[in-house]
Amino acid sequence: MQYDRDGFGYDQITTLDIETTHWKAAEGETVSVGVAVHDRDGGDLSYEPFHRTGDDEADVITRALDYVSDCGADALVSYNGRDFDLEFLTDRLYRLGAENAVSQAALDPHINLLADRKAVCDRTGEKWPSLEECLAAYVFDEPVTKWNGHSVTNERFGEELGPAYLEAVTSGDEERAETLREVIDHYLVTDLEANLAIYYRDIGDEFNPQYLGTRRSF
Repeated sequence: MQYDRDGFGYDQITTLDIETTHWKAAEGETVSVGVAVHDRDGGDLSYEPFHRTGDDEADVITRALDYVSDCGADALVSYNGRDFDLEFLTDRLYRLGAENAVSQAALDPHINLLADRKAVCDRTGEKWPSLEECLAAYVFDEPVTKWNGHSVTNERFGEELGPAYLEAVTSGDEERAETLREVIDHYLVTDLEANLAIYYRDIGDEFNPQYLGTRRSF
């Protein structure tokens, strides 16, 4: 699904995406948080993953959100980030008894790519689009991350990949943890790049992806 929006002259954009063991904060936990920062003028694009290394979930969340705040971007772009990603992180910090590191002032303006599309769909009676459907609408090739012979999906990440990684870091199996981090990195960075690609096409700008359309097998 395509959507026309005003770019508002934002020169630096940041985006984030989280990977969890369950979509409910009461039943799952944070595994990784990915952040990307893109400078439209200079063209610089950086990806920063924040991965668990053990019993450090609250620290990972805090460091990732501090990074978003400290990068000083003009706007934060996400795909349902306010209602899912940031809500999940806030809930997890509360459940962990940690200070809430989610500063709304530092995360605004926040452009929720899904929220705008949901509003249109609610008026027209159409189905809410998935991230993949939005990529297809702009003729971006969908990336594929394969692990143990099968594509990684949000469901498979939560049920298999995320728990496997947490087990590895908890048990001190660094070799296996590093192997699994490579899988997570590809899955995470393609979602981050998808957010940027959709946003830029929404405002009518070109975007040259590095990872969209790539197929990695682990």
